[in-house]
Amino acid sequence: MNFCVRKLEKEDIEKIIPLRLALQKYDGIHHGNFKVDEEKLGEATRKYLNENINQGIFMFGGFVDDELVTICGFNLLKEMPNMKNLTGEVAFVCSVFTKEEYRENGYQKETFKMCMNYAKSLGIVRFELGTVNPKAIEMYKQFGFVFNQNAMKLKLT
Repeated sequence: MNFCVRKLEKEDIEKIIPLRLALQKYDGIHHGNFKVDEEKLGEATRKYLNENINQGIFMFGGFVDDELVTICGFNLLKEMPNMKNLTGEVAFVCSVFTKEEYRENGYQKETFKMCMNYAKSLGIVRFELGTVNPKAIEMYKQFGFVFNQNAMKLKLT
């Protein structure tokens, strides 16, 4: 098996969508029991990626023999500059997923590493993410991520 990682482009969108849908299903089953309308979510994802890939969102993919088996990306967020981050740019890690049959091979770790290195090349100095997945947490800790308990959230209804 030949494994390679690269930055994903618009021509990869149709390959990204099934992995993104699988991630949403996985999260729904394991973290909230919400249902996924695959057709609507697929179309919304397609539209979003067509409008934003390599502008507001940067995606990376790991391929085994030309099959996309793992993805991860980051949304580029902009906040008020501060003394620790003069640009105000923040990479919010998103869409981290590996097909089940390809897990435990280090593919996600290599893909994630390339994603982070690309963000760093853009001058990003702050990364954020959210997860409750214990295996994912262990991988993120290996990259130096730590929990920040200062965050609060509000969902408007």
